[in-house]
Amino acid sequence: MSKIDELKFLALKLKMDNILIKMEDVALKIEDKGDLVNTFPVPNCETCTEKCCPPRVMISLFDLANFIDRGFDDYVAGMFKGYVELYLSDEDEKIDISRPHMFPPDPDAKECVFMDENQRCSIYEYRPQICRSFPLAVRIDEDKTRIAIWMGGCKNYEISSDKYKFINLLENAIQDYNEKVTSNALMMNKRTELREFGYGKYMEDELILLRDYKNKIKDLQTETDDLKRVVERLREPQDQVAMVQNYQEDNQWLKERLVNMEKELSQQRENAHKIISELTEQLSEQRKLIEKINQEQYKKSRWLR
Repeated sequence: MSKIDELKFLALKLKMDNILIKMEDVALKIEDKGDLVNTFPVPNCETCTEKCCPPRVMISLFDLANFIDRGFDDYVAGMFKGYVELYLSDEDEKIDISRPHMFPPDPDAKECVFMDENQRCSIYEYRPQICRSFPLAVRIDEDKTRIAIWMGGCKNYEISSDKYKFINLLENAIQDYNEKVTSNALMMNKRTELREFGYGKYMEDELILLRDYKNKIKDLQTETDDLKRVVERLREPQDQVAMVQNYQEDNQWLKERLVNMEKELSQQRENAHKIISELTEQLSEQRKLIEKINQEQYKKSRWLR
């Protein structure tokens, strides 16, 4: 049984029919490159002189099996580390070479090891799936939608009315995505069988994965603790501002209360002056009455004499 047949046999055990995607599951997200109804972007590799095939193209588990079957595995280096990138956010980060890749004997080479002297692919019929779909790729966006995007890097493309060429490109991109999904599933669920089939040297040891996982958890916990401290520090000035605002509000209330008290005291002073004035007048009237009574008594006493 060939290596590619071994992988397909293992993949069948996973029962992934409901996970793998079809053409109708993919939304096109390609701007300024045809209307995608009557005109489509299509690479023109026949006349290309850009030398856009880099020296370390990462390959999938299925590409690796194909290379082993064809005797190309002497030009493969690296191991599968963690998961194979599927999300659009992966493109925004600098991703280390996290899976096997085509590796030239010359470490300073500037182009793919399979490029011939005429700048043509010497293994074109057996080239990796990512090469077949370049520069189109299927990724998962932030809304969990599978989208087809134009990755860039291709300078020699044309806007063509040949819908079938574009569909062929899209089908290859979908197959590349499905092989990556299947590779992830096999790495997670069939590691023992993969080792038995001879893929052990391309896979990280489980103990190393567990150690790295624990280290990542530890680093994430450290980052979380640091963020908590930053949040607490950010909250302190806000608390101080709140205290100042509360103080200002209390101070304003005190000012308004003092003004009201001064008004009340002023009113009470006016009332007191008014009462004193009235009492003074009453006292003056009483003194006059007493004086009148005294005068009358004095006159009466003189008359009796």
